[in-house]
Amino acid sequence: MMTKTTAGVALVLVAVSAGVARADCESDMIQLEDAMKAPNQTPTVKAAYQEAATTAAAAMRKDDDAGCHKTIADAMAKAGKPLK
Repeated sequence: MMTKTTAGVALVLVAVSAGVARADCESDMIQLEDAMKAPNQTPTVKAAYQEAATTAAAAMRKDDDAGCHKTIADAMAKAGKPLK
């Protein structure tokens, strides 16, 4: 769910960067954490999630929202779950 602030920032970034908006890393991390709690995950999915969590945390510390988003989106895609 987008807040008014997030929606406004996304709109500005879309206008400025011609369709490439940076994601909110914190929101992506929450989705990753929720996905990690799902039961019956394969070892491959668990490993992808764990690697994404480590890499995304490093990107977050560097204020690299784009890198954080890509890392989490890739891990979620490996698990067949879309990043919202």
